[in-house]
Amino acid sequence: MSETTPNSSAPNWPAIAAVLGVLFVTCALVYGLTQNATLTVAGAIGAGMSLLIGWWLGADATNSLVASQNPMGQHMSRKSAVEEGEQGRDEAASLVRDAVRFARAAIEATPNPVLIVDSAGRLVGTNQAARDRFSMDAGQVRFSAVIRRPNLVDAVSDVFKTGATRTLSIESRVPVDRYERVSIAAFEADEERFVLLSIQDETEARMSERMRADFLANASHELRTPLAGIIGFIETLRGPARDDAVARDRFLEIMHLQADRMSRLISDLLSLSRIELNEHVAPTARSDFAAAVQEIVESLPPDKQQRIQFKAGDDPLWVIGDWDEIQQIAANLIDNALKYGGPQSDVRIILSAWLDRESALKSAMREWEGASRLPLTSPEVDRDRLYCTLRVEDAGPGIARQHLPRLSERFYRVEETATGKSGTGLGLAIVKHIVNRHRGGLVVESEQGRGTAFSVYLPQPLELGPVRTMAETQAG
Repeated sequence: MSETTPNSSAPNWPAIAAVLGVLFVTCALVYGLTQNATLTVAGAIGAGMSLLIGWWLGADATNSLVASQNPMGQHMSRKSAVEEGEQGRDEAASLVRDAVRFARAAIEATPNPVLIVDSAGRLVGTNQAARDRFSMDAGQVRFSAVIRRPNLVDAVSDVFKTGATRTLSIESRVPVDRYERVSIAAFEADEERFVLLSIQDETEARMSERMRADFLANASHELRTPLAGIIGFIETLRGPARDDAVARDRFLEIMHLQADRMSRLISDLLSLSRIELNEHVAPTARSDFAAAVQEIVESLPPDKQQRIQFKAGDDPLWVIGDWDEIQQIAANLIDNALKYGGPQSDVRIILSAWLDRESALKSAMREWEGASRLPLTSPEVDRDRLYCTLRVEDAGPGIARQHLPRLSERFYRVEETATGKSGTGLGLAIVKHIVNRHRGGLVVESEQGRGTAFSVYLPQPLELGPVRTMAETQAG
């Protein structure tokens, strides 16, 4: 406890009582000795004045003495008050810092992308989900540089002005279809207004609904023809061809082919629907592309294996992708090349790895000088990304230039081929959507009379393979 000095402004009640007592005794003595009221009053006044002056001088001297004898006490008292004030401010600042850390940790742990924008249009807060979604760093950047949607930028400006909460639906088509709902709300901090954006991904729900509608529409349309043929053959076998053994065998063979086509059609539709449902979620696994292709080649019948020209290297060719879907890419491209290349023509498979984007495109679709070529799907530009390329060439009749843009459309078929064969029209559509999910590219190069080559290039993980320079890539 610190000592305190007497306060001159506060009344000293014991001293006042003593003065009044002395005045009363003095008045009594003077009146008793003189029996004169005037002298008694004058004596009382004089005595009182003397006592008051003496008491005031004594109190001042006492205060001076106390002050002179205890200067450290006054200093300690003032120091203690300052320290208590500083301690209070430190505790308040600590509470603020703790609250800020808690808020940042909560935002960082939120699975949905969250962005905080200040009045100058800068991003002053983001979480990891937002940085992954928009491929940005954690530093301050302009909001309009990250979000290039005029309607969303205008909505944020409107919330800044009005303070009213808004909800906005946005759709993205590149590199894959994505549907999102953005909630925009304003809040105050340190007398400044900020806007918080929370992004909810609704792609899976939208794609699931579209998948059901597309499946019903496609299945009902594509299954109608083979099913009608099977029903017609059954009626013929039950009627005019009841006793015709030759016709019965021929019709049963056609019915088997139609039933097999329906089975493959349903299988491809289900596979395509599953891929489209998860197309917006990029894979994170690492797979050996060369091993996946080699396994597909080895699973072919011996007569088809003899037509394949492929030799896998000793080193794995890692890509960022799902093993089953990578095998599905290879199986569809190889099957198409074997089917449409002609029964006696060879199929050439080439794998190239650790290429930058330009070198990957050159390896994929710039091999034949006079050929027509077209990218069917392309990834977003990433200068630091390296790719692995799979090119599958056939020696068939080739595809006319006007057909190239529609090759990856669902159910699109080029009927006029030398083989006369036709598939379900879903193989290249499946390949395209798998490549989109893997953030890769699909290209076609074709020359009539020479053949057709389909190629895919998929991103590679830099941590699992050599990083080659441009000069090394071109030299290799």
